Amino acid sequence: MEKEFSVKLANRSGELARMTDVLQKEGINIRSISTEPKAEVVRIVTSDPEKTRQSLSKSDMQFSERNLLVAKLEDKPGELARVSSALAKEGVNIDAAYMLDKNSNHVHVALAVSDESKARNILKL
Repeated sequence: MEKEFSVKLANRSGELARMTDVLQKEGINIRSISTEPKAEVVRIVTSDPEKTRQSLSKSDMQFSERNLLVAKLEDKPGELARVSSALAKEGVNIDAAYMLDKNSNHVHVALAVSDESKARNILKL
């Protein structure tokens, strides 16, 4: 199960470096990242959620986490539109989306959704 970690960081020089240093010291790779400077939040998806949780806790960083669903989509125009439309039609909101990796044919997209069970059925995960 993929996890999104929302880490509270002050909007000042060195904060992102401090967080990434903590992770790299434990051999944790960041697979995807999103920053929200005004909210003072950095959202990350990592290679090892358990080690990420332990490392952030040990470093006294404030964070929350939530589950992500991973969909393997064809790498072509309209695939994300198809998935997001199917979810919307059934009342499932996409709160966050991350591209994790891609090759010439497919892309893996991690989604934070309002109804995980319903989204699993819709996406056949």
